[in-house]
Amino acid sequence: MATSDSTPVFDRADHPLAAEFGLAVAATVGFALAFRSVAAVTTRVRGLVALPGGLLVDGLVHSTVLLAVLGLLVGTYATRRGIDVRVSLPTREETPALVEALAVPALLVALTALVGDATGVSYSSLARTSYAPGVALRPVAVVTGLGLLVGVPSYLLVCQVLVQGSFERAVGRDAAAVLTTATTAFLLVGTQGGTGLSPVPDRGRLAGAVLFALAVGVALVGADRADRGWVRYLAAVPVLAVGGAVLFSAVAAVGSATGALFAATQVVVLALAAVTYARTSSLAVPALAYFSLSLAHDAAVFAVETGTVAF
Repeated sequence: MATSDSTPVFDRADHPLAAEFGLAVAATVGFALAFRSVAAVTTRVRGLVALPGGLLVDGLVHSTVLLAVLGLLVGTYATRRGIDVRVSLPTREETPALVEALAVPALLVALTALVGDATGVSYSSLARTSYAPGVALRPVAVVTGLGLLVGVPSYLLVCQVLVQGSFERAVGRDAAAVLTTATTAFLLVGTQGGTGLSPVPDRGRLAGAVLFALAVGVALVGADRADRGWVRYLAAVPVLAVGGAVLFSAVAAVGSATGALFAATQVVVLALAAVTYARTSSLAVPALAYFSLSLAHDAAVFAVETGTVAF
């Protein structure tokens, strides 16, 4: 070995992108733990204190507390790390981006439902969601609204603040958008058993991201500290193994052309959110993309399940 004992094993200054990726993964793990912990606590409190107003009031209180805690935690993290969070209102020149963010997800969901109908794969079976016969619209609308209230801000906090904000510290905005799409696609697409885009990564995805970050660290340490070429190649094996396993599992999870389109829609929306945020000055644009996808997704499931619209 050509290094002294005083040389750090991993120098963040020499590998800023890898360091930011590791920190983004760690922050996302913290976000998921905080989300589940706060949700569990508020659920227990709600069980002890009966609130007047039924599902809507109960859900609003739960959602408000959850978002307040998560926003405070992520805001503190972003401030301490100097992550740029662009919260200004969209300009008139950014109107086309707003329209694109609103229209593209809804059109892709409609296309997926149409292709599913043509191939005998219903959209609701892909979403793994069903409704009881004769379900009323009001409770469905309340649940959908509460889901949007929590989901859209959660997407923004994870994707644009924690992940994209971290990458932008190491590389340019355009490159950060590409890296954000790849990272968030692994973390959020098809989680919870393939139900679609999830605002909070499940434990398996988080574990996979942590393993990949560790594998990258091993590869970089091997490249920096090893004198022999075969050691450097050996250090890169974990990265290739984890990456190959992820690719294989993603391909295996796609059971049909409609399933592939279903997953691709989610990836496109993540890419659209990342790219529009990189090119605009406002979180409102990616927020519209997530809102459009979530609303169109729920509407398509309801329409198929109740026969409101025959795809």
